[in-house]
Amino acid sequence: MLHYQRIQAFIDAIWQWYAVHKRTLPWRDLTISDDTERAYQVMVSEIMLQQTQVSRVIIVFRNFVERFPTLRNLAEASNAEVIMAWRGMGYNSRALRLRDAAATIIHQFNGVFPQEYDQLLSIKGIGPYTAAAIRNFAFDLPTPCIDTNIRRILHRTFVGPENADGMWEMRDRDLLKIAEEVLDVALGEIEERNMKQETNSNLEFRISNFCRGTADWHAALMDYGSLVQTKTSPKWNQCILTERGIMKTNPELFQKMLVTRNSQLATPRPQLREPGRLVGSTYIPNRIFRGKIVEALRDAQNGLSADEIGAQICIDWEAKHRKWLDSLIQKLVQEKMLQEGLNGFILKNCKWRIEN
Repeated sequence: MLHYQRIQAFIDAIWQWYAVHKRTLPWRDLTISDDTERAYQVMVSEIMLQQTQVSRVIIVFRNFVERFPTLRNLAEASNAEVIMAWRGMGYNSRALRLRDAAATIIHQFNGVFPQEYDQLLSIKGIGPYTAAAIRNFAFDLPTPCIDTNIRRILHRTFVGPENADGMWEMRDRDLLKIAEEVLDVALGEIEERNMKQETNSNLEFRISNFCRGTADWHAALMDYGSLVQTKTSPKWNQCILTERGIMKTNPELFQKMLVTRNSQLATPRPQLREPGRLVGSTYIPNRIFRGKIVEALRDAQNGLSADEIGAQICIDWEAKHRKWLDSLIQKLVQEKMLQEGLNGFILKNCKWRIEN
């Protein structure tokens, strides 16, 4: 199959699958007319989806935008208020970065959500993928981008399976060129279909109805990666790309990669562990304890002493662990998540400042 034929077949298959299997998510197909407020909710969802499962984000997203319904509401919130609303998400520093991004837009862009890619990248906490996603989903500005799902589908289709070590043969910089080429053709199809203004079948009607632009194209790729071409257990019997011989990856190649990977993993290697400590026979990273500290203080309005925090987060709490715990607490204080109050430590009750 020639490259351009593969692109065309890939697009047709993804559009057809998406027309039937599109997920309904609260941050999609937003009917908010105000560009800034629509982009605000897209930004919230994108930051939340980093390192968190969709099922959990659905719940927290609704509560979060109810608590902070506008960009300005979030920009003016204190650290403590934001962290309280972030309950259940983990990686609490993301919440403060999100609030800081909102405040930057209020103070440095006069409250108008920027649309240009470079302007979005200038906001601390917004990286290349998030900037592109905001342009695609909030402003309908076609911008090729790669997240974990899109990378997996494009690479398996146009390059081949990932290597046994989990790395990809093609670098993102080069894969992004394929993403752009595919996006141009996919959107060209939509324009051509709209110009014809006709439907030849029920499936064609579904495609026209659900697949309208760059937001739908990227949502289609993400849904396909989440539901069919998953990381470790692709649903090959449900994969329309496999059925039509479009992918350069197939069950046999993928299984061969897994066998090689398992063989490599069976060879003992020295492992570098992230900072943490043993609790009984289990090694627990410090990031888990950090999350537990914040969680304990969410429910302690009057604050907790270091020893009280230790007793809540460690089943083996002893005085000998105090120095280790103090270092974790002080790090959280430096990161402006905690502060010392009259009765111990509390969530930091401060707001974003321009000099930040």
